[in-house]
Amino acid sequence: MNSYNRFYINIFLRIIFIVLTCILFVFLIGRDDYLFTSGFILFLILAQTTLLIKYVNRTNRELAEFLIHLQQGDTSVVFSKENIEKTFKGLRSSFEKINADVKQVITEKEQNEHYLNYVIDNIKTGLIAFDEFGNIEFVNNQAKIFLNRKNHSILNINNLDNEFIDVFTKTNVSESKIIKKSINDNLCFLAFSSSEFKIGSKKIRLFTIHDVKQELEANEIESWQKLTRVLTHEMMNSITPITSLAHAIKRYLKNDGGLLNQSEISNELLSDIVENADIIENRGKGLLEFIDNYRTITKLPKPKFEIVETSKFLKNIIQLFDNEILSKGIIINLNVIPENQTVFADKGMIEQVIINLIKNSIEAFAGITNPRIELNSFVDENQKIRIQVIDNGSGITPEVIENIFVPFFTTKEKGSGIGLSLSRQIMHLHGGNISVKSEPNVETVFTLIFTS
Repeated sequence: MNSYNRFYINIFLRIIFIVLTCILFVFLIGRDDYLFTSGFILFLILAQTTLLIKYVNRTNRELAEFLIHLQQGDTSVVFSKENIEKTFKGLRSSFEKINADVKQVITEKEQNEHYLNYVIDNIKTGLIAFDEFGNIEFVNNQAKIFLNRKNHSILNINNLDNEFIDVFTKTNVSESKIIKKSINDNLCFLAFSSSEFKIGSKKIRLFTIHDVKQELEANEIESWQKLTRVLTHEMMNSITPITSLAHAIKRYLKNDGGLLNQSEISNELLSDIVENADIIENRGKGLLEFIDNYRTITKLPKPKFEIVETSKFLKNIIQLFDNEILSKGIIINLNVIPENQTVFADKGMIEQVIINLIKNSIEAFAGITNPRIELNSFVDENQKIRIQVIDNGSGITPEVIENIFVPFFTTKEKGSGIGLSLSRQIMHLHGGNISVKSEPNVETVFTLIFTS
């Protein structure tokens, strides 16, 4: 017989005894010569009932106290034999086991929290979280270093430098910003990335902060290396034939004894010299044009921003190609969502970018049946305006696509290689970017991304 059955039998016997006592009381209450005995029996009934209630509630009180301590995270409560009815010693053991398990869970939680805090405080990424009123919820040591508050507590973002306040208040969710900041006499390029989440009804903004100076320097070096290779290739294409032809002319006009006499220069030789001089002149003009293009991409003017009606703006650009697309059977579709969409940009500069992209699409239609161009403009999930130029032309191979934005890189026989590089610079001046993805002979998508 287990302890729980004993408990129920004990309760049953107590109730039977109370019932029998009540029957005896009812029997005696009607007799005048048993009034004192009846009173004693009534007292006995009340006492037994009180003891029964106390007996039943004793374990309930212990269980309630245990649950209250458990809710408050207090695992110091101890259950002795006196605390719980002996018949419930199994329950007491269960209480003690639960108590020990909870104590272990709390200890492990505290250890994990301590470990996590140690890791967060020692990573090289700055983390700062604050509510919608700017009150700091969390900030790690690296963030304090980046924010020039290493040895100070930060309670609100409004206590920071104005430059940081602007970043924290004006950076949209999922947007990134980079600022230059001198920290301990070291120039850092701090990249801020933002995300947002909710804890209950409280809205929290979380920023991660990285020093991307090394990455930027590595990218800059790689860009210079690519540019140097292209510049060297282009200049060698001009200088090598010029040198070779100049040497040939000198060879034509010299013999073993020195310069040829006028009588020794035949009309055929003279014709060759003039032809070589023409080639040298043309290559020289090409080199001058190359230098002029270089000056074009290094001296872009500042954008003159205005509010541009996207739909009307793109329709006007399409009209510029009406004759060409009609003669070549090209279909152009325009989709602007919403129709009243506007973008804050330099109208002339962005027009130059889109015209260049449409020209590239038309050139990619050689040998393509049913050529099609789509111009799409929409607002993405980050509230950024995107304008896409999509075509089903020959596309761009993976080997070429990583170099198409490098200045002077071109796969075209008569291309200058500055169109896409110029487009990227224009988008950077707008605080945006240009990206490309291509599946050769299927689809190529150029996307202009605006910050607002």
